[in-house]
Parts: sequence; C-alpha cells; structure tokens
Amino acid sequence: MGEVLWLSGADVEKTGVCRLEETVKIVEEAFGLFDRGEAFLVPETALHLTSDGQDQACYALPAYVGGELPVCGVKWTAHGPAAGPEESRIHAAVMLNEAEGGKPLAILNGTEIGAARTGAVTALALRHLAPKQVKKVALCGAGGQAERQLQAVLLALPQAEEIAIWSRGNERNKRLAQRFQADVRPLPSGVRPLLRPVERLEEAVDGADVIIAATSAAAPYLTPECVRSASLYCHIGFHEISREAVDAFSYIVADTWEEAKHVSGQSLFRYYREGSLDEARVTGTLGAVISGRLSVPRGTPDKKVFFDSFGLPVFDVSVAREAYRRGRAADLGMRLPW
Repeated sequence: MGEVLWLSGADVEKTGVCRLEETVKIVEEAFGLFDRGEAFLVPETALHLTSDGQDQACYALPAYVGGELPVCGVKWTAHGPAAGPEESRIHAAVMLNEAEGGKPLAILNGTEIGAARTGAVTALALRHLAPKQVKKVALCGAGGQAERQLQAVLLALPQAEEIAIWSRGNERNKRLAQRFQADVRPLPSGVRPLLRPVERLEEAVDGADVIIAATSAAAPYLTPECVRSASLYCHIGFHEISREAVDAFSYIVADTWEEAKHVSGQSLFRYYREGSLDEARVTGTLGAVISGRLSVPRGTPDKKVFFDSFGLPVFDVSVAREAYRRGRAADLGMRLPW
C-alpha cells in the first residue's frame, strides 16, 4: 500500500528550508517555473467563517510544480484570531503527491513554510524593485508574519539605517524590535542600524523609502499622505491601503494577477472587482521581472512601485517538496502506512 512521510514543524525546521536564505533560493526557482508555465495553480476554495470582512476562514490552495520530481500539492490553511500575544493566527498543512500516478508522498506542517515563503517573496521584491539607496523602512504589523518580513528587510536591504516598526497596541512591536536588534549587522560605517518601535503610524511612515504592510486589517489605514515619501510599497496583509493611495503608484507588480483578481480579499483585488481599479494599471508579475521578460524601474518617490504578494501555493508546494527531499535523506519524521 505504500507509505507517506509525516514531517512535524520541528522536522521541517531541521531540514533548513525555512532559513530565509534557503527559502529565497527555492522561491526564486519556483518563480521561474511559474513564469515559464512549468508550475501552475487553480483557484482557491475559501470557507468563510464570518461575514464581517475579517480574515477568518479556511482555504484550500492546490498547485502543480514541475522540474525535477514533479508534484501536485495542496495547502490547507486556517486563518483566525491569535491564541496568544506571540501565537500565529495562521495554521497550515501541505500534502504532496507524485504528479504522475498520484502516489502520496508526504504531509507536512506548513505553518512556518507559509511564513518563510512569504518573507522570501518580499526579499525578492526588495532586491528587484527597491531603490538602491534605502535609509528607512517602515514595517506595519508585528504579528505572525512580521518576523519573516523583518528578516527579509535585513537580508535584502542591509544598507537600511532604520526600521520603524508599528503595530496597534504598541507592545508586540517593542518585543519584535528587542528580539532582533542584537542580530542586526553593522553598516560599513560601523553604525548598527536601528530597529525602532513607534507608537504612531504617521511616525513609522514619515520619510520611509520602503513601506511593508503585514497586518490583518479589515479596513484601510494607509492614506495618500502615508505613502508620500515611499518609493516601494509591499502589500503582504489583508485590506490595508486606501483606494486613493493606490493612485500614487506608477507601477503595480504582483506575484500573480489572473489567479487572484476574482477571489482575493486584499485591497488591490477588491478595488478591481468594485470597478475602481483598471486592470490596465497592472504592470505585470514579479516572476516576469526576475526572469528579465519585464523591465520595471526601481521605485523612486516620483515613480512609486506597488508590489502585491497574494501568496501562491506554488511556493508552499516547492518549499514542502524540498523539505520532503531533505527529510527523507536525513531520516526525519515518521513513515506512516498509507
């Protein structure tokens, strides 16, 4: 009957696929496969648990990833309120099958895989779209995704002098800054970049070259004034930026557009479905930028770039596939009869 490999969260961690430097390599390869049509997905199925606009739902996200060891996989993820101040509000699993024949291969804890691949996508967006000179980054949010977003900034923008972290309540941002400050590498000048928790959103975004929003907001809080100084805005969370603020951007790049435009609850896709955002305003995908098929200039205050991370299960499946390879080689996890 065969067997299936179960990898717990601890097992996945031991494979190293969630170390951001490793995740970036896997996700960059997956972007190439996706851009060439060698990886694809079908529309997600969403089981909404409330009708009040909150991101409280369960999602099934299938994908195919080709290349070496072609697989089909599905990410099952549940979004709800966090159980505690340091707890993630997102819990996920990934199941993998051989693409040819459908043989089940593995079931993995996918929570950290999802967080790591989201951070890796941001790191790639920063590498390709951020201005060369970045002095200040504003990170909006200090929840489950924020740690990986902060790691992405530290990896991709080592020249940043200040990272201002804002979150409602002004508590989790303090803990996040304190936890990472000792790990920040000094600049060539010898000065150590400052991770600064701030109480007010306006203080975080004032003078910021890059803004990253990673919150579960049900209503926009980023206004045109908030993005006035920004050259690049990365939309990672839910419904965070106003329709008027989107007008400030000259270029709109997404990890995908077609697969998300009819289903996503993120701000950009809502405005499209409402008829207030013309599809022609979307410049293209990050995969096309990475592959060189599409040229998008790095953002400037006068020619701003908007990057939207819908979050593709292609990435989760790719990272899970590599975790499966490494897990089998290292004899990790449990082999269960099928």
